[in-house]
Amino acid sequence: MRSPVLEKSNEIIFRELKGIISESEYIEYSAKKNETEKFTQTIFRIYDGEKISRMALEQYTVNSKANGVVLNIYPKPEFGIPLFTFQLGGQIPDKVIFVIDIIPIFKSQVDSGITEIYKKHALSMENLGSSQDWINLICTKNALICQYKPLESEKILDALTDYLSFWRDKYYVLAKPEVTEPDQKAAVENILKFKTILHANDAGLDIYLKKFGKEMSAVIENAAFGSEPSLEGLTGLKIKSTIPSEEHLSGSNTALWTADAEQYLQDAPGFVRSKIRANAEKKAFEQGVKEITRDFIENLRK
Repeated sequence: MRSPVLEKSNEIIFRELKGIISESEYIEYSAKKNETEKFTQTIFRIYDGEKISRMALEQYTVNSKANGVVLNIYPKPEFGIPLFTFQLGGQIPDKVIFVIDIIPIFKSQVDSGITEIYKKHALSMENLGSSQDWINLICTKNALICQYKPLESEKILDALTDYLSFWRDKYYVLAKPEVTEPDQKAAVENILKFKTILHANDAGLDIYLKKFGKEMSAVIENAAFGSEPSLEGLTGLKIKSTIPSEEHLSGSNTALWTADAEQYLQDAPGFVRSKIRANAEKKAFEQGVKEITRDFIENLRK
C-alpha cells in the first residue's frame, strides 16, 4: 500500500505547478512484474510546459515494500530556469530516501534566497546528509538529503512546498527567452551532465532491467532522460565533469570526460560507477589532467 505522504506530495506538486503544466495532459509509460506475494511497478508520466522541455514524474513500488516518487523538471535552455529535482521513497517514515534541490545551470543564476529556505528546513530536520559522491556531484550545498534514515513526513512536505513555490515564483514566472548564447551553451552542458550522472547511478534502472527486460528498460530510460537536451546527444561530445557546484560556478576549471570514458562508466556495474567517477576526477585534479579518457581510467585501475 502506498504511503499517504507520497499521495500528498503529488498533490503539492500539481498545486504549486498549476498553470505551468496540466495534470490531465501527459504521456504515460508503465510496467509491472508480479511475483510470489510481491510485485514491482513503475508509472512514468511526462508533462510539457511553455518554458520546460520536460517534467518527468515517476511513481514506483519495488518488491511490494519500497515506494517512492521521483520528480525532475528540465528547463528549456533559452529561458535559463534552474533544474528542479525531488525524490521521496523508501519505507516512510522509518527508512526514508529524500532529496530536494534547485540546481543552477549557469553562473549568474545563483540566488541567495534559496539558502535561507535551506537553513529553515535543515535546522528543523534530523538525519540529513549524504555519503554518496555522485549525489554530491549533482546537488548544490542547498540540497536537503536523507538516506535510509527516519525523517518526519510533515517536514518533508513543508520543504517540498517551499522549494517548489520558490522555484516557480523566483525563476519560472519571471523567465523570458533572452538567455545569452554562452549561457545557453552552459545550460545544455550542465543539464546533460545532471542526466548523465543520475543515469549512471540510478539503482532503479538495474532493477527495471532485471524485472521488465531490456526493451521496457530502454523505454523507461527514455522517459526519464529524454527531451532536449537528450542523453542521446552525448555521442562524441566532451562534457564537463561536474554540473554547477560552488567551485564550478566560481569559474574554476574542471576536467572533461570524453565519450569513450563515459561509455566505460556506463559499462561498469552500477554499484561501482560512483567510485570510478570520483576516483578519476580526484586523480585528474591531482595530476593536472584536463581530459579524462578511457585509457586514463583503465590505468588508474591497474
